[in-house]
Amino acid sequence: MENKKYCWDLECLLKGKTLDALIKEWTNKQEEILKLYPDFYKSLPDFKKWLKVNEEDEVISNRLMNYISNNYQEDLSNPKWISYSQKISTLANEYGQKTSDYQNIILKNEKKIRSYLKDKSISEYQRAFDLIFKTKKHILSKKEEKLLTKVSRINSGFERIFDTLTDSDIKFDDAIDSKGKKIPLKTVADVSKYLKNKDRQLRKTTWINFNHAFNKFESSLTQTLYYNYLMLNTNSKLRNYKDYIDAAADADEVDEKLILHIYKMIQKFKPSIDNYSKKFNKLLKKQLNLPKLEPWDKSVDLTKKEVKVTIEQTKKIVLEALKPLGKDYLSNIKKAFDENWISWLPKPSKQTGAYSIGGTKGLDKYYISMNFDETFRSISTIAHELGHSMHSLYFNKKQKVYADCGIFYAEISSIVNETLLSLYLIDKYKNDKEMTRMILDEFISNFFSTTTRQIIFSNFEYLANQYVNQAKPFTKESLKKLYIDMIKKYQGVSKEIDKKINTTVPYTYIPSTIFRIGHFYVGNFYVYKYAIGQIVAIDVANKIYNGDKQMLKRYFDFLSSGCSKSPLDTIKILGIDLRSEKPYNESKNFIDEIIKKFN
Repeated sequence: MENKKYCWDLECLLKGKTLDALIKEWTNKQEEILKLYPDFYKSLPDFKKWLKVNEEDEVISNRLMNYISNNYQEDLSNPKWISYSQKISTLANEYGQKTSDYQNIILKNEKKIRSYLKDKSISEYQRAFDLIFKTKKHILSKKEEKLLTKVSRINSGFERIFDTLTDSDIKFDDAIDSKGKKIPLKTVADVSKYLKNKDRQLRKTTWINFNHAFNKFESSLTQTLYYNYLMLNTNSKLRNYKDYIDAAADADEVDEKLILHIYKMIQKFKPSIDNYSKKFNKLLKKQLNLPKLEPWDKSVDLTKKEVKVTIEQTKKIVLEALKPLGKDYLSNIKKAFDENWISWLPKPSKQTGAYSIGGTKGLDKYYISMNFDETFRSISTIAHELGHSMHSLYFNKKQKVYADCGIFYAEISSIVNETLLSLYLIDKYKNDKEMTRMILDEFISNFFSTTTRQIIFSNFEYLANQYVNQAKPFTKESLKKLYIDMIKKYQGVSKEIDKKINTTVPYTYIPSTIFRIGHFYVGNFYVYKYAIGQIVAIDVANKIYNGDKQMLKRYFDFLSSGCSKSPLDTIKILGIDLRSEKPYNESKNFIDEIIKKFN
């Protein structure tokens, strides 16, 4: 029996209606929009009405999509939610086809629409239309746009295939402990838990069986990734972009030059990660009494203490850690806990990992899904996702038109929370050597996971797309070699492991990691933005933690701004310029000081 206290309350999205009634409300609103289409621009009153009904449609759509999507993520194998997802996708595509020449109409009537936007009652929409006006060379003819809309239904197919395969169809063999007992591995949360276990045989068989399960699908995942990138690049070129990366950068109002600058800056962290790795390996070998470490040893906590936390303890720690953000912020965190915004517990066929929902305009709750595993890592996870949800809450309070968060800077709010949590815990346990060591390790490893590791993935994705565009071999062998090359470039690989990676089982499983990065199958060239989040958040959180009132004010201005400015200008609200070297150098200096304390 599920503990309802730790389940989310999705029913409030229906507002007392049935799901079918909400779908009907949604389709009725779209019919209302279509009655205005395509003549919505003919007069100022018509244009104002058009904006109003589209705002109403967005709110209804957010309620509906989140209700279906979040129920589906709870059970990826449930035929009811698969059916509803497919139904909504079909209806959305049909509607999209009917309005597929919307941008053509806007561009054709740019002069008239610019005159309408001088009206003070709707002038706030100026930026939204400026973003359309600037895409002129990427908008195709009415006939071509309609055709692309028809085929767009398949665009999310690769992500759906990946999710179903990895979260539902892939099954893990039982792990075996040192006494020969079989231990079921039902979810990825189980894998994470057992990789921290004291029993080395259990860790080893968990690591091997988890990786072996994915290794069996290397060829399928390679083909899925290839055709995903082929589709993304083909669609981008059809729209007169150089390629998919060019299109993704343009959507963020940046260019490839900035992306390559970020790659170059993160390479500077290589000596830092090497210093940390040497310290970590020395401490872990001593703790485990081992002459050398294997991959299945490296998730063990750097403490002999049995550190487990309950959900209730986690809530208290988070509330204490986030006090520097003020009473209003804390009251909203309590609301999230008390009003069932969160699906806490893991279960079979539930989406792995964690997320805070998008599409939040008009909602009262900003839902979070996670897989709580009783570890300190789960505290960081919920603090992280609450950062996203609070970001949604604050921009929804402030913004009417731009109640959304640009994907480019989305991770800042979540990593600020994680960093404040870490700084709080470092201070709280400063007199406990073992706990301090564990917390510092968690903080440092998280830092490199969201900078170096994500840039390894991003640079891999950048180059893998070049393989597609330049007709280079796109095979599981070439991708695994590329991944190892990226590890060496940013992080380094020990000579012993390097020799075994391509020849010795189970070390041959290590390069297979690259096939299970879910973001690759989504189509938004996303992961380098984690590094942006970390670089910016370190500076913001450190200053807020140390009582910088000016940064605290800037931070809430940032949270409230939504997507009302360009991504780089949004970050500049915090006084940070990502095109310079300064934020990266400051971040490196900060983490180097933390590493000095780690011993």
